[in-house]
Amino acid sequence: MTEQTLAPPTEQAQDAPAKAPWTTLVVVGVAQLMVMLDSTVVNVALPTIGADLPADQTSLQWTISAYVLMFGSLLLFGGRVSDVFGRRRTFLTGLTLFAVASALCGIAGNQELLVAGRAAQGVGAALLSAAALSIILEVYQDEDQRKIALTAWSGLGVIGATIGVVLGGLIVTAINWRWAFLINLPVSIAAFVGALRSMPSLRTASGRRLRFPSAVVSTAGLAALSFGLIRLHEGFGDPTAWISLGAAVVLLTLVTFMELGKDDPLLPLHLLRKPTYWLSSIGLLLVASVMISSSFLASMYFQQVHGMSAFVTGLSLLPMGLAALVVALVAPVLAGALGLGGMYAAGAALQLVGTGFLATGTDSVWMTVVALAAIGAGLPACFVPLFGIGTAHVRVEEAGVGSGLLNTFNESGAALGIAVIGTVLATSVDGRLKEGASASAATTSGVANGFLALAVCAAIAIVIALALRHLTRDEQPAAA
Repeated sequence: MTEQTLAPPTEQAQDAPAKAPWTTLVVVGVAQLMVMLDSTVVNVALPTIGADLPADQTSLQWTISAYVLMFGSLLLFGGRVSDVFGRRRTFLTGLTLFAVASALCGIAGNQELLVAGRAAQGVGAALLSAAALSIILEVYQDEDQRKIALTAWSGLGVIGATIGVVLGGLIVTAINWRWAFLINLPVSIAAFVGALRSMPSLRTASGRRLRFPSAVVSTAGLAALSFGLIRLHEGFGDPTAWISLGAAVVLLTLVTFMELGKDDPLLPLHLLRKPTYWLSSIGLLLVASVMISSSFLASMYFQQVHGMSAFVTGLSLLPMGLAALVVALVAPVLAGALGLGGMYAAGAALQLVGTGFLATGTDSVWMTVVALAAIGAGLPACFVPLFGIGTAHVRVEEAGVGSGLLNTFNESGAALGIAVIGTVLATSVDGRLKEGASASAATTSGVANGFLALAVCAAIAIVIALALRHLTRDEQPAAA
């Protein structure tokens, strides 16, 4: 018996679908790289932004949080928009909004405009990213092509997030922080022209509605979830965080009941009843937590413990991105040799090794770089099979909401990871400082505790991987 591939079950189509040109993949891949890069590119630029505008610490925090909040809360609705109004149209709308918002960030003369621009970027990113994955699912229905396309799409997302800090440090050091945003303009224009010239128009689902009441409630629920996770940065005792998280539970429960029994639901509950889909969703939440939090902890370690500049910190994180790139390039080979479940297990194991070593509190910069490279290598080895297994049962007509929900788990994982790991770091550092430790020693201890929490995430991911490996082995013969 062999494991499930990245293609949907073969009974969905009696005839082999025709192969599509790769130009569409290039366009959506470049856009996805840009969106994920912008989730981390400003991390190392915050001190410079604060001094130049000027901006207070709260505004600097919201420079990151506003993007995460809007991106995470609107992905599901963005997927529905692409299902109803057309995938290319939604992609182009999101791309245009993202470009305009990037320009606003680049020319912002005060902290309020910068935060507003980042929020608008998040809206554009949600529309763009939700449409991009659904475009891949609709355009590339040939099994081999879909395998390559999903590998490239998820791999570029990982690479974008990991090299964001490198590019941010280079731009801040060599040019000006504003170009961390303005660089998006030529990329967006090129992607827009490429989409118009080479992307098929794709069909629009006639007779389908946005389901606006459910959309409002679900978006409010996801926004409350993201806001609560962001507020947890203030500490686990912050009442506003728990009120927001409680509101999220109520709203998301409400929308679940609103969607029960619907023929054309906004929230694809029938997908969540499939073990492979919900296990993939949890897996995406965990690996996104590891990805974002690892670069965050490493940046703190390099700059506050070893006194590195933003640029040198970026270079120190480069091997992590390069390792992700190498594994992404050979992902189809690994998937064929190990199966998707086996590939995911191997990726989670690499992350466990890397985070487990860094949890020891090492003082060696070089060993830290090597451990981060191991984590980086594990990222595409997790993302590729999780998106592949998760989307295997998504019908083309619901590709928007089906992929949007997976992406929502992905982005929620990033927000959850930063919230929990940031709080663990702050609590650990404060505790060590009260004991009389130096700032460097306290930070080293806090970073180690943060990586210990990520090691727990990696260990849970291995359990999920083994379950998915078993489930996909059982499903393939029935699908053949």
